[in-house]
Amino acid sequence: MSQDIFDQRADGKAFAAAASLAPATVPQAQIACHEAQLIGYALSHHVPDMRRGFDILTSYGRWHVDPKPAAQMAELMRQHLMQQLETI
Repeated sequence: MSQDIFDQRADGKAFAAAASLAPATVPQAQIACHEAQLIGYALSHHVPDMRRGFDILTSYGRWHVDPKPAAQMAELMRQHLMQQLETI
């Protein structure tokens, strides 16, 4: 498993790792911040609510997902959003 910046700092390697990162320009940082906020909101509100069940709307109509499979789908969504958050 790769070390994050906190592990690197604990090992005394944080400054070398930080020096290799190119800073983002202000517009890129603002976009990344907004995307992170949207993902954070989804993780804290939408995903927990999905565990109780939800409806999917398709061009063929509404499809209800009961709580048991909904909890599994919510966990997959949580994992997906966490991966997206890591790429910002």
